[in-house]
Amino acid sequence: MNKKGIKVGSLTYAMKGRDLLQKNGYKAYLTRNPNPDTEDGCGYVIYVNNIDKRCFSILKSGGLKVSGVVDLGEAL
Repeated sequence: MNKKGIKVGSLTYAMKGRDLLQKNGYKAYLTRNPNPDTEDGCGYVIYVNNIDKRCFSILKSGGLKVSGVVDLGEAL
């Protein structure tokens, strides 16, 4: 099963995003981006078991800019 992570610009935003998602009932945690690009910032992503549109809405309403979604493969 391929797993996905939500890319954000900094470790601070990753931690804030994780906390926002957890407060809204998601099981979310931080992990390293296995193949970060130079523009990926801190190299951390927010892993959520089932990413859906509501996740992005929660992050946006919390003031976080999502940089994209990354395939974490079988790493987790």
